Amino acid sequence: MLKLSHISKTYQTGAETTHALNDVSFEINPNQLTVILGPSGSGKSTMLNILGGMDRPTTGSVTYDGDVINTESDRQLTEYRKKLVGFVFQFYNLISNLTVEENVAIAAQLLNKQYQQPTNDCLAQVGLQQRKQNFPDQLSGGEMQRVAIARALAKHPRILLCDEPTGALDTQTSQQVFKLLQASKNPQTAVVIVTHNPLVEQIADRVIRIRDGQVEKINEISAPLKVEEVDWG
Repeated sequence: MLKLSHISKTYQTGAETTHALNDVSFEINPNQLTVILGPSGSGKSTMLNILGGMDRPTTGSVTYDGDVINTESDRQLTEYRKKLVGFVFQFYNLISNLTVEENVAIAAQLLNKQYQQPTNDCLAQVGLQQRKQNFPDQLSGGEMQRVAIARALAKHPRILLCDEPTGALDTQTSQQVFKLLQASKNPQTAVVIVTHNPLVEQIADRVIRIRDGQVEKINEISAPLKVEEVDWG
C-alpha cells in the first residue's frame, strides 16, 4: 500500500544541518498494525509526517499504490491526506466549541459520501454514543482520545497514523485505546502507531525499530498478542 524508499530528511537552521532521517526504506501494508518504535529524537515523528503527506523527504520516494506522492503538488497532497489518511495525536486536537458528534462529523463532511462512515456508527465503535451531545471539556482524557479515533475512522481511512496516542493517558485507559486501534485494522486499512513504549510492540504485526534516523531492524510478528494478554506493568 505505502512504501518508503531510501528516504532522507534534513533540516537547515542557519549554518547547522540536522539529519532527521537517513536512507530509510520499509512498507506499510493493509490489515496490519505496524509499530514504529524508537527513543525521543530518533526521527519517529518526522517519519509519520512523511507517511501522512504533511512533510516531504529531502531525498527518496514515497509511493502509495504504486504512485509517487512526494513529488505531487501541495493540492494533491492535501487530497491524499483528506481522503486516505486518518490522524490520531497525543493531545486529541478536538474543537472545543463543537459537541462530540460534531467533532466526528466535521471530518466526514469534508469528503464525498463514498468516503464517509455515519457518525453514530463511529461513536458506537468507540463506545461513546451516549456522549455525543457533550463538549470536549466534559470528557475524560480517555474519552477525548476515543472521540479522536472515531473522528479519524469517520473518513474510512486507508492509513490510520497514531503519534504517541496514549502518551497523556493512564495505563488502564491506554489499554482501551490500544484495543480500539488493534481492532481498526482490516483488509482496506493499515494502522501505524509511533511510540517510544516497547510494550506496544507485543500487539503489533510488524515492528520497525529506528534510532538516530535509521532503521535498526524490522520484525514480522506471526502471532501478535491481544491487548488484554499483555502485561502492561
